[in-house]
Amino acid sequence: MAQIIPSDYAQFQRSGWHVPEIETLNTLRARLPADYTVYHGVHWTRESFGTTTFGELDIVIVNSAGRALVIEQKNGTLEQTASGLVKTYPDGTKSVGEQVQRSLDGVRQKFKQVHGPGASLDLDYLIFCPDHRVHTLNAAALDLSRIVDAEQRDRLAERIEHILGPGLPPDTARAERAAAFFRQTFEVVPDIHAHVSQQEKAFTRLTGPLVQLLANLEMAPLRLRIYGTAGCGKSLIAAQCFQKAVAQGKRPLLVCYNRPLAEKLKATLASGGVVTNFHGLCDQFLKSQGRTPVYEDWPRIVESVMGETIPEAWRFDAVIVDEGQDFEQEWVEVLRLFLRDQPDMVWLEDPDQNVRERPPVELPGFVGYRARINYRTPRTIAKAIQEMLPVDFEIGNPLPGLGVGTTSYADPTEQPAIVARLIDGLLRKGFSHSEIVILTMHGVKSSVFSERDRVGNFTLRRFTGEYDLFGNQVLTAGQITFDSVRRFKGQQAPAVILVDVEEDSAHPERMQRLLFTGMTRATLRVELVMQMESAEHAAFGGTVGGR
Repeated sequence: MAQIIPSDYAQFQRSGWHVPEIETLNTLRARLPADYTVYHGVHWTRESFGTTTFGELDIVIVNSAGRALVIEQKNGTLEQTASGLVKTYPDGTKSVGEQVQRSLDGVRQKFKQVHGPGASLDLDYLIFCPDHRVHTLNAAALDLSRIVDAEQRDRLAERIEHILGPGLPPDTARAERAAAFFRQTFEVVPDIHAHVSQQEKAFTRLTGPLVQLLANLEMAPLRLRIYGTAGCGKSLIAAQCFQKAVAQGKRPLLVCYNRPLAEKLKATLASGGVVTNFHGLCDQFLKSQGRTPVYEDWPRIVESVMGETIPEAWRFDAVIVDEGQDFEQEWVEVLRLFLRDQPDMVWLEDPDQNVRERPPVELPGFVGYRARINYRTPRTIAKAIQEMLPVDFEIGNPLPGLGVGTTSYADPTEQPAIVARLIDGLLRKGFSHSEIVILTMHGVKSSVFSERDRVGNFTLRRFTGEYDLFGNQVLTAGQITFDSVRRFKGQQAPAVILVDVEEDSAHPERMQRLLFTGMTRATLRVELVMQMESAEHAAFGGTVGGR
């Protein structure tokens, strides 16, 4: 089974969309051998509200020897003219042969730019027209042996293997160089939010204006503060900044508030810097200096760090802060102690997710940038959020998603039975156990679910409060993840069940921020388990839509 990159294309199918290239990817994944990697341009950013923007490359396949094959997929009917195959678009006709040659020339030119003028890439091509039968071919730029038409569509994988070969003997260095090149070309990175096995990484595409901003911004030293709404790609940008600093020979420090997010980031990033949360940074530093932190008194720990002389081994050329809305002003001064002269500083935050109600930190001399487009949340969920909550953001994901459901309870003890029924329904819709999370709006230890090992027939997977030798959280071996909105912030899951959703007349803004944070964790479906009074009175500012 071949690896597909980006691997998040299944969102199309779950949302009920039919994109022809999705069928092709499923075929290639099932029929090509495991030592083939398939890069593709089909992604929800390419289909925007009924209008498709085609990239330069549809599909590229790389074998274990580093040989690459570009596939140009042409759906619908083609015209066979005197000058060759032609595809008709709303803005005119285009020669298929010329498109293919432009793609090949563009790939070769970019490869030389990246690896030097003497570098070469073993590159071939294939045209796949699953809806058109080629009778004759009159095009100098094309070869019949490089065309798979409607009559041969079931033999696509076989033709690919015939052209690329088995990749023997494997050339690890060449294959990795080609893989790195195409990951960059398609702008894909390891998905820090996915629950990824050791055998397979999930990849997602960098999206939105943040990517172009960082690519084109000229500032030395960098002083950038990004106010980014949920789903705009803050954590991916944090990871990109870290990798860019390492590539420039710098030693970066990436600091989050939540330890779970820091651990996920650390698992996807190369060595050359440090990735941690703020409390973990203080803890590790003091231990390295022979000090024993007293964890019951974190303000004293912070004071202890500020009183220490920071050795060179603990100094960094750049700092990237994710979840900056949860940081305190004093922590900024602590971070500065670990920085060398003229460091780059990138601060990412979302005031709408300030669930700890901290005042914003002051960062004089920083350039601010507001990113208000949410690319993660599908339209039905995003519209429901906008109807319910006074939060300002733009919907950047055209996928419909599976909407928002609401179930009310009169007594909190009714919730486990309700959640068990909801999990049954999600499993019937095709979700796996690992794709469903239960998030409480309360603290993780103050919910009706806190002391439960199961709901219905399903066991709960939760943090035990302990860490292994490598600093990773130790979790129980349950089927369904249970956590709090506060702890799960910065992560995501296909299906999110929000429980303990109750009105708080004393702190309405806090509950609105918690609800916004929780609902934007979902990439396909949200289930709200709401106190009856809250549901009846639309306590959060509006009514639920997109069911």
